[in-house]
Amino acid sequence: MFGYVKPFKPEMKICEFEAYKSVYCGLCKRLGRSFGPLARFTLGYDFTFLSILHLSLSKDKPVTKPYNRINPFCRTPPLQDCASLAFGANVAAIMLYYKLLDNIADSGPVKSACWRILLPFAGAARKKAAVALPEADGIVQKSIEMQSKAEKAKTKSLDEAGEAFAFAMSEIFLLLPESDTQSRVLSRLGYLIGRYVYVADALDDLNDDIKQSSYNPLIERFGIASQDAVRMDDAIKYAHESLYMTIGEITKAYDLLTISSYGPVLDNILYLGLYKCADEIMRRKE
Repeated sequence: MFGYVKPFKPEMKICEFEAYKSVYCGLCKRLGRSFGPLARFTLGYDFTFLSILHLSLSKDKPVTKPYNRINPFCRTPPLQDCASLAFGANVAAIMLYYKLLDNIADSGPVKSACWRILLPFAGAARKKAAVALPEADGIVQKSIEMQSKAEKAKTKSLDEAGEAFAFAMSEIFLLLPESDTQSRVLSRLGYLIGRYVYVADALDDLNDDIKQSSYNPLIERFGIASQDAVRMDDAIKYAHESLYMTIGEITKAYDLLTISSYGPVLDNILYLGLYKCADEIMRRKE
C-alpha cells in the first residue's frame, strides 16, 4: 500500500487525532521490535488504517502506554502491543518485500541497483512475517503474479489492471477478525480499497511513467506517447472520476460493517480522507 488511505486531520477532534496517533506510534514501535529499527521507515498511513480496522473489529479493548518522558519529541502515548499491531506490521513487511521486487523490475539500472541494496533487509523481514502470517504472504505472492501478467499484456482497462491488488486486499481483509455475517462485507470493502489505491497510484505516477516508458493503464487507454496536454487531461479526469466512484462504493460497504471502536476515526478516513487524497493528487497534476 502506498499512503493513500489517510485521515483528513482538519476535520478530526483532538481526541480522535490522539487515538489515531496512538495506533500510528504503536505500530511504529511494533515494526522496530519485530524487524529492526530500519523497519520503522516503512511505517505508513495505509498500515495504520489496517491496524485500526483490525482493532475496530476485535473484542480486545485498546490500551495505551504512559507518555515517554525520556524522549521530549514523543508526546503521544502509543497503543500497547497487541494482535492488531502485529497484523499491520506483518502485512507491511510482506508487502514491502514484493513492492521492492516490483520496483527492481520496473526501474532503470541505477534505481534498480538502489532498490537491490534494500532487498536483503526486506527479504529477512518478509520471511519472519510470513511465519506469523503465511496466508497473507501467499495472497500477495499470487497477486504479484496476476499483476505481472496484466502488465505484460499491457491491458488498457483500469479494472483489469487493478484486479490483482484489489484481489490481494479482498483476501487480506478476510484475515481480519470477523463474524460469519461480515465476511462478505469485509471482502467487498478490501476489494474496493485495493482498487482505490491502485487507481490513485496510477494517477499519481502518470507523469513519471510517461517519462520512463513504464506501464500504466492510463497511458495505454488514452494512447499518451508524450506529455500530450489534451490526452493527459482526459486521462486525469477519467482517473479522478473513477476514484470518486470507488469511494462511493467503499462507503456503502463500510456502512454495513458492525464495529466496536474507532468509529469516528474510520469515518473520517473513509468519508473525508479518501476524497481529500484524490483531490490532492488531482491538484498535483494541474
